[in-house]
Amino acid sequence: MLVGHSGSGKTTLVEALALTAGAVNRAGRVEDGTSVSDYDDIEHRQQRSVQLSLVPVEWGGYKINILDTPGYADFVGELRAGLRAADAALFVVSAAEGAEGITGATRMVWEECDAVGMPRAIVVTHLEAARADFTDITRCCAEAFGADDPDAVLPLYLPLHGEQGPDGHAPVTGLVGLLSQRIFDYASGERKESEPGADQLPVIEEARNKLIEGIIAESEDESLMDRYLGGEDIDYETLVQDLERAVARGIFHPVLAAAPAAEGARQGIGTVELLELITGGFPTPLEHPAPAVTTPAGKPRPPLTCDPEGPLAAEVVKTASDPYVGRISLVRVFSGTLRPDETVHVSGHGLADRGHEDHDVDERVGALSSPFGKQQRTLSQAIAGDLACVAKLGRAETGDTLSAKDDPLLMEPWDMPDPLLPLAIEAHSKPDEDKLSQGLARLVAEDPTMRLEQNQDTHQVVLWCLGEAHADVALERLRHRYGVQVDLVPHKVSLRETFGAGPPGVAGT
Repeated sequence: MLVGHSGSGKTTLVEALALTAGAVNRAGRVEDGTSVSDYDDIEHRQQRSVQLSLVPVEWGGYKINILDTPGYADFVGELRAGLRAADAALFVVSAAEGAEGITGATRMVWEECDAVGMPRAIVVTHLEAARADFTDITRCCAEAFGADDPDAVLPLYLPLHGEQGPDGHAPVTGLVGLLSQRIFDYASGERKESEPGADQLPVIEEARNKLIEGIIAESEDESLMDRYLGGEDIDYETLVQDLERAVARGIFHPVLAAAPAAEGARQGIGTVELLELITGGFPTPLEHPAPAVTTPAGKPRPPLTCDPEGPLAAEVVKTASDPYVGRISLVRVFSGTLRPDETVHVSGHGLADRGHEDHDVDERVGALSSPFGKQQRTLSQAIAGDLACVAKLGRAETGDTLSAKDDPLLMEPWDMPDPLLPLAIEAHSKPDEDKLSQGLARLVAEDPTMRLEQNQDTHQVVLWCLGEAHADVALERLRHRYGVQVDLVPHKVSLRETFGAGPPGVAGT
């Protein structure tokens, strides 16, 4: 999962990774509305991500489900859904913004990942900008994310820059691998290896020694530090293995650099290194603990394991409506195997206070597919550890659990913020009145951070949102996706008289 504030370069990085992995022939651009992960019409108009999106790629024999998340605080519900579905997180930081690019919200997500031991790495973008300073941004990352152990946040590579242009930009042309002591040159559009020059060795050696000490400090082999301090040259394979173990345990957080592919290039700069870290250092779903489960009645059940032969346990992490297909549910399968045309049990948490009615029903699974932007690639099954889209689960909402109908389960819910911005809504015309309730019901089914209220005192229909950007997207979806024209009216506050004690020394009358 990619995490970072709006404009940090997450979506551009997804495009570069997809290009390098061979999933696309040409990297799209956010500005042109051609990126794979920002496929929604609203995202094209606003030129920013507003929802969780999935881009699956393959690298080194592994399937990697890349989750792109919105960076704007109003869409934190999409981010939390991504945290639930992901096994590891990439924090994307813009070098052009320096310390200002590491926001309080980004730090908060880091702490949430830390609390559950989720592996994390940092990817520095926008290194070609005039203000960019890799050394400075790495220091900022260590201060922000390594408060308890700054030496656990260190770069694996140093960027190589080309000649500075008249605008002050110096394009990134390659990377220096600190452990391998190799140059990875992307100037030709494809990664090429070479030996570093003599003038580069002093800089490499200083950064390399610090990295080795950081890796050894987190090693499970307590003798390794004594051997290193005793002058032994620790071999490359041992260092890589210890690095990968420390990353997988969530105690060491490497910093990498990345830049989008040049026009006509087949690989984005730093993307090969990043894909190698994901497949080598991040844990597989087999190593990631699943959420706790109970029966729908609340009786505890044994912990789930990522076993395709185990009991079916999947969770709806995103819900969307397609005008042609109907409701589509993006699910993470934590245990068992999900197959088309089988009947599953759908258990909801009954968020009645948010406008979500209790539900505990059996549903027939429609077609299974793997999303890739607007495309849906048909799947014959979805096994434990994978993500898939399920068509036509009419009663399933975001956060619901799918399980076997003869062995129903319910997963613990993830935390969601309370919406604080009220929108009092009225249908624009008589025909809109008939569609309004259904459109609002679909909105809250898709997004549990929204709350629907029918105020009995003011007789207003109120949609509660997380902020203005969140509200704008909700209204736009009502109009364009569900064909409901609405008017906003002043929100009325219920006023109720109560009897209370008077000021001290004043008798009540």
